Amino acid sequence: MIRASTAFFEADASDERKAILKENYAKLPPGTPPAQAVLAQTPMRFFDPRFDAPSLLAEADFKPLLFQHVVGPLTAAWDVRRDRESLRVPILLAQGRYDYTVPYTMWDGIVEMLPDATLHLFERSGHQTFFEEPERFAEVVRQWMAKSGAPARQ
Repeated sequence: MIRASTAFFEADASDERKAILKENYAKLPPGTPPAQAVLAQTPMRFFDPRFDAPSLLAEADFKPLLFQHVVGPLTAAWDVRRDRESLRVPILLAQGRYDYTVPYTMWDGIVEMLPDATLHLFERSGHQTFFEEPERFAEVVRQWMAKSGAPARQ
């Protein structure tokens, strides 16, 4: 995944976005903890490459061991394409156009293989579509739920 996200960033990101990321990384002192290093990745995670991420994550309780377990042993062999016939519920994939950590391009060719999957690309979002485009996100979810037959609350 890291290789794919790095390649997409290099091919797609603007020169300004790349420069801001480089500046952010250059400001990190040696031994910066992962929770702080994530903040340097703002240009990879948000539509606005200069977004004030520290204020958004100020109350976050980052659990590095849990994160390492989820992206490591827990999901290392997971492949949504394997046994896809067992997927019995509709799937909505909400992806931000400017998410360079888990880019929408990673779903190329996969969405079509899944029994009832919908990919929605949010054009003014990065990794947190629900935060960057909350009204649009809610509308997309409502429409998707209505199409899928799930009850939607107002």
